[in-house]
Amino acid sequence: MEKDKLFFEKMLSVVDLERWGIIAVKMVCIYLILMACVYIERRLFKKVVVRRDRYSADKTNIIFLKNIVVYITYGIGFLSIMQQVPGLHGLTSTALAGAGILAAAVGFGSQQAISNIVSGIFMVIFKPFRIGDFIDLGGENTGTVVDISLRHTTIRNSENRMIIVPNNVLNNQAIVNSSILHSATCAFVHVGIGYGSDIDKAVAVIQDEAVRHPLLIDNRSKEEKESGVPQVVVRVMEWADSSVNLRASVWAGNTSDAFVLKCDLLKTLKSRFEKEGIEIPFPYTNVILKKE
Repeated sequence: MEKDKLFFEKMLSVVDLERWGIIAVKMVCIYLILMACVYIERRLFKKVVVRRDRYSADKTNIIFLKNIVVYITYGIGFLSIMQQVPGLHGLTSTALAGAGILAAAVGFGSQQAISNIVSGIFMVIFKPFRIGDFIDLGGENTGTVVDISLRHTTIRNSENRMIIVPNNVLNNQAIVNSSILHSATCAFVHVGIGYGSDIDKAVAVIQDEAVRHPLLIDNRSKEEKESGVPQVVVRVMEWADSSVNLRASVWAGNTSDAFVLKCDLLKTLKSRFEKEGIEIPFPYTNVILKKE
């Protein structure tokens, strides 16, 4: 307590109003320079990202590097502002004396933060996903990767909501990446028909409706085309209790188009089946009333 009292008395005796005014001006100037540097850095990185928009891997590296540079700039600016405060230089010896305890406390409290940073660096190096990739983390956590920072990864889902996931979580779980090699996506359309319906006719109707859709793409190899493999493969999957279940494999350019293609086919197939006389079975119950 005596040391603190002497310290504040020394501060009051040395620092006058004019000196505090100069210090305040310096701190404001440093802050303005800091904001200008951050703004320029973000603008420069944004231009580079736009130029390399076709190359997702490069874009991922650039955005991650941008985050590191911005964080370092903020750190330098904060230290520069703190250096302008009188008396902080005199606290250096005290800070060094408690450096061991401080380091232990920071190390224990920042294990999670360090883990996130290391995981983010690993993801940028090994690239299990990139900026712009559509990934599935399980459940409803699916969407497009929009940012990878030092601490977390941001994913935009189909509802335009942002999912913030810590990097160490992503680094330790299975991820389904629909864009890492080829963006083309296969959607399975499951359809059930009655046992009295013509299976071949139902298959032909499904293939005809699928080929008509503008989002369908031909994903067959040259060998498959030469061997006569249809563009839309329909297979009988099982004999269920009240239906014969069919599965059509339809291909679209990406995951979003595949979802739209599947939904549209389910709609058009119902109308077409009704028109062609193909039964769409549904469960029903027979109730027998017995008189005593």
